[in-house]
Amino acid sequence: MKELKPTCDPDGVYSVKRTCIELGISHKTLRKYKKYGYIKPINPNNVCRPKYSGRSIIDCWLILIAL
Repeated sequence: MKELKPTCDPDGVYSVKRTCIELGISHKTLRKYKKYGYIKPINPNNVCRPKYSGRSIIDCWLILIAL
């Protein structure tokens, strides 16, 4: 995970690949974080192509640095 706060737009919508880049993690780690409830997709019914908001990426990062 990156030590610097993600620079994504809080109102933006991001793919799995871009979300992983912003957080500095792999897609498997993102799946684990989603399972634990650290981050939630904005389209939970679409399991094939989840999208994440910039706000949820930043919130996830804030949760993880506090652990």
